Amino acid sequence: MATVQISDVYNPLTFSQAEQEDQLELNRFIMSGVAVMDARINAMAATGGNLGELPFYKALGTEEPNYSSDDPATNSTPANITDSKMTFRLASQNKSWSTMDLARDLALADPVGAITGRVGAYWATNNERRIIKSAMGLLADNVANDAGDMVNNIATDAAGAVTAAELISGDAVIDTIQTMGDHGENLGIIAMHSVPYRSLQKQNLIDFIPNSRGEVNIATYQGMMVVVDDSLPAVSGTNRVTYTSILFTAGAIAAGFAPTQTPSALERKESAGNGSGESILYSRRADIYQPLGFAFTSASVAGQSATQAELSTAANWDRVWERKNVGIAFLQTNG
Repeated sequence: MATVQISDVYNPLTFSQAEQEDQLELNRFIMSGVAVMDARINAMAATGGNLGELPFYKALGTEEPNYSSDDPATNSTPANITDSKMTFRLASQNKSWSTMDLARDLALADPVGAITGRVGAYWATNNERRIIKSAMGLLADNVANDAGDMVNNIATDAAGAVTAAELISGDAVIDTIQTMGDHGENLGIIAMHSVPYRSLQKQNLIDFIPNSRGEVNIATYQGMMVVVDDSLPAVSGTNRVTYTSILFTAGAIAAGFAPTQTPSALERKESAGNGSGESILYSRRADIYQPLGFAFTSASVAGQSATQAELSTAANWDRVWERKNVGIAFLQTNG
């Protein structure tokens, strides 16, 4: 069998387009509708720079209206509308791979698909983790600065067996939905670690519905689409593990991409391998995932882009919307 080298099949335009499509199709948060592409972010990111602002007007308020009279000397005093902004930060990232390793795995049937699928899956996983880390930063900020009004925490670190009251359940999820009050019905997606997911399966609380084409069954819970991802936090305490599940409204996170000068490249190193040669594939991205209702303050960011650890830091986030308008809620359980 002939050896397939990356240089035999690599076309930068075809590769970059296919990798982008794979990245979107394999990202479960994008496919679920949690993260939605935002034309405003794309337009601003295309102008350059790594910081941007999404302006918005605040609600008109709920104060009692004026009551009309027939006195011409009595004038209405108009109220004002105030504006604010959500600040986002671009993440410029890159990764490279030695194609000697990749080429070894390639099948002659579809070598281009084998390459793009691997790279697309890498970026899809990376961006899922950035979304999760951002959510954990929101949680930390909410607990520190907003009295935890987005969080229902029924987990403990007590010694002894975990009780039913500390496990995920229908009541626990309903209580979490209630953190949004009369806006809670807008929550339509729940992301959870596989441990609480299996707990719900044991309780026969997971339903499956076919997708629009009838090709796959989608897991649902209380009418919400379920996203199972073991990148969601499972934090070990002295006695217990605390699992964080996240409830989202559709479009709770605005996504965007900035163009990069060279999205992908192939480098030849003829001296590598003591002269046998090596090819290195580079992939570059500039992504934005902005939770709506929050400003990214960049208060604790060391470089040009926020790392995953910096995304999960409370100091880098500030809620700028009222609680009911933020389409995210957190449930913490022991399983």
